[in-house]
Amino acid sequence: MDGEFVCESTAWMTKRAVGGGNLLIMGATPEKTLAATEAAVEAMRAVPDVIMPFPGGIVRSGSKVGSKYKGASASTNDAYCPTLKGAVESALGPEIGSVLEIVIDGLTSAAVADAMRAGLAAIIALGPERGALRVGAGNYGGKLGRHHYRLKDLLP
Repeated sequence: MDGEFVCESTAWMTKRAVGGGNLLIMGATPEKTLAATEAAVEAMRAVPDVIMPFPGGIVRSGSKVGSKYKGASASTNDAYCPTLKGAVESALGPEIGSVLEIVIDGLTSAAVADAMRAGLAAIIALGPERGALRVGAGNYGGKLGRHHYRLKDLLP
């Protein structure tokens, strides 16, 4: 309704790419969480052979594999939804008021790991007072593919 839509007229595809690396950035407030997430995305964009496929590189509503609805392969990751604390089994402590996700796709597993490493370094450099209190990642029991990224192995 407003503005313009711009897209590429051609695109390339490969079947050997890696999808689904992710970081869950958890902070006290939406503003601090967004600052940490934007810093991570900026650092990740400098890594060759990766993309963060969501607008601005940020996912507002993180997802999980599976749904209670027939035909839906994914649903909102309710355990990481701050507004549902107390209504569901939450993975969040009382200090967490906001959660954002970054999804990373790349041409190789090493490129995805390098991007995650760069994002983690940027979040750590910002510090908890100005950014994230916690960072996690979704594993989903291996249901998203064979590549697994353990954050402790990616820490700078």
